[in-house]
Amino acid sequence: MHRIIRTVCAIAAEDIGQDKAARIASTAQSRYGVLLSENQSDNKALRAHTFKRIYPSIAVYESLLAEGISSEKAVWYIREYFQRFSAKTVPHIQRLIRITGLAGKMPGLFFKIAVKNFGTDAGFVYEFPESHGNEARFNIVKCPYMETCTRYGCPEITKAFCDGDDAGYGNLHPRLIWGRTKTIGRGGDCCDFLLEYKKDDP
Repeated sequence: MHRIIRTVCAIAAEDIGQDKAARIASTAQSRYGVLLSENQSDNKALRAHTFKRIYPSIAVYESLLAEGISSEKAVWYIREYFQRFSAKTVPHIQRLIRITGLAGKMPGLFFKIAVKNFGTDAGFVYEFPESHGNEARFNIVKCPYMETCTRYGCPEITKAFCDGDDAGYGNLHPRLIWGRTKTIGRGGDCCDFLLEYKKDDP
């Protein structure tokens, strides 16, 4: 069973009980298989997002709704998955930054990793505002997360992915400032990414 489906249903089980959560998980896994079959034409770069994150999230969301869970609560369960995932992984990144002294280089590394892993071949479209040497600044103006979720009638779950970014990048180091103010998933005209290294205390 896909990790997102398994874990989201485990979170839901805290409210709705193990039996109902297990039934939802089984339905979601079957739906996930259908989504994979429907989208075999996704290229390799896009699959890194759709097959690994978007389709399992859509599948579990639809399955939660089918069992009478409200849209708001279902989105919250998915959001909570990404929050808990970040809570486990971020301390390791924080420790690595502290040990290696890489805080000042993080904006540049973040920019390279983001543009590579969220590339145009996966359907992301960028704008690059003027930036300085101590910051990574770029706007995503077209997002396959929003487009895919909208195509399946559930654009509202996109904000759970956005919130996962905030949890992952918002507290890496005291001198690293996460400055994103809007996202497409939350109704913005773009996702205005900014990670800045402050040489002086923030």
